[in-house]
Amino acid sequence: MRSFGRFRRGDESFYGELRDDGVERLTSAPWLGIQSTGEEFPLAELQVAVPVEPSKLIAVGLNYADHIAEMKRTPFGTPLIWFKAPSSLLPHEGTIEIAFPEHQTHFEVELAVVIGAVAKNVPVERALDFVFGYTIGEDISDRDLQRDEKQFARAKSFDTYTPIGPFVYSGVDISNLPIELRQNGETRQQARTSQMIYSVAEIVSFASQSLTLLPGDVIITGTPSGVGPIHEGDKLEATIGDWPPLRNKVANARK
Repeated sequence: MRSFGRFRRGDESFYGELRDDGVERLTSAPWLGIQSTGEEFPLAELQVAVPVEPSKLIAVGLNYADHIAEMKRTPFGTPLIWFKAPSSLLPHEGTIEIAFPEHQTHFEVELAVVIGAVAKNVPVERALDFVFGYTIGEDISDRDLQRDEKQFARAKSFDTYTPIGPFVYSGVDISNLPIELRQNGETRQQARTSQMIYSVAEIVSFASQSLTLLPGDVIITGTPSGVGPIHEGDKLEATIGDWPPLRNKVANARK
């Protein structure tokens, strides 16, 4: 497994590959070609930034049977996809700001896919060839707006509503990894990626039939059951397999 991220050092940001306790600086995003500048910095001296800069942030809904049941929905027969605003992305250790504290706003942990090559009309059997790597994501969701507006994009696209990271991992098998979310130390969601109704390959293929996927685009692949409300002061920790956890705090947005 190789681990990549985006980092801040002073006033500059850059992509890098993790090397033990250090970060080797890259000339560009790793999905555009892994080329080192020869510089290396201690990880402890860097700020971890959002590890992706997608042209599109695509979400998949109702991809675990137990979540379909808890939401009192029925399967669609194909992947349910919509767009989230890339401006909703939030880094590791960032603060989720609840836009409407009086609304029911829920956490959702998800496996996130990072596209590595231009993909259009890709067959399922070749779809993973167009994937660069994976990371941990959360789909923060305003249930009041989602219910009242009958669509998902605005309810899930407020600033900070897509925590992601800390890093992107390539060369990993994600077919049967544990996926979990803890709220204030208590386990709320717990499943395995093998329980997804539609696999990563099926999702990438399906999305590519409708639109062109570009390198760096991100797809979050749906959440298991156990979703629940967040409140100011909460601490969330999301994990997939043995990857470093994604940690975020929660506060009410200041108007």
